[in-house]
Amino acid sequence: MIPWRNWSNSRCPVFLVLLTFVPMWGQDLDYYFSLAYQGKVEEVAEALPQLYDQHPDDGTVLYLEGLITRDGDDAIDIYKRVARLYPSSPYADDAILKIGEYLYSRGLYVQAAQYLKRIPVHYPRSDLVYPGVRLFLNAMLVSGNRDTALFYAQVFSRKYSEIEFDLEAGKAFGGPESHSQIDSKSAVPGPGAPRRTDSTPPKDPGTMQRFKLQVGAFSVQENAERQKALLESLNYRVEIIRTRSGDRILHIVMVIGFRSREDAEMAGRLLKENYGISYLVLSED
Repeated sequence: MIPWRNWSNSRCPVFLVLLTFVPMWGQDLDYYFSLAYQGKVEEVAEALPQLYDQHPDDGTVLYLEGLITRDGDDAIDIYKRVARLYPSSPYADDAILKIGEYLYSRGLYVQAAQYLKRIPVHYPRSDLVYPGVRLFLNAMLVSGNRDTALFYAQVFSRKYSEIEFDLEAGKAFGGPESHSQIDSKSAVPGPGAPRRTDSTPPKDPGTMQRFKLQVGAFSVQENAERQKALLESLNYRVEIIRTRSGDRILHIVMVIGFRSREDAEMAGRLLKENYGISYLVLSED
């Protein structure tokens, strides 16, 4: 074998050509996260066996597999493995948040809260503390555990001064407007990953509102309120319209504030893919 220092200049081009044919799975994992964010699931799936061989111990590849898994229950099982087997993984907090969001969307509020509480407790410096705290308190309130929500609102308000709390209602609001981990990890449609700045409707009440999404029609107001709470926890602007259909009173849940039909369609697709919420785009004109 010729030592590296004895390679002549004439061999360097050959070496560079050989590098060109290094399999893609030999590249940095960021490359595959980039593919996943672009929705190129097949390319990532093909590389997974080699990636597991090269990165067996930190849970990153397992998290990546969860990102490209389209079946919600299967993806959540993967995220649970990340959280259980690799609690020190840089993706453990995000996996936990995805589990909590998914359980919340299924109406399993107490189970969701059990996971969401782990973010501020075990990952207090995580960029995901704010959405974790906010959804945890909402889950407690929606499940009827108001006293628990009030208690933790008091506790977290002393620990996280950058987050605003309503200590009488037991809610969190305001707080940091951007989270680097959210932007980098949650760009792929999948369970618990609807947080995308290009699809979140503007909150400025002065913004012209031209399109909206109808995402539910409930005869029971409490069910409509639960849907509204979920969507608001994801930073959507939501209203409930009470109307009559024959002898029935319906509570229509609307996501409002879209400046174009394309924005509304994108948000609708994300809600459908991530939470199974059907939608109808309506014009506000």
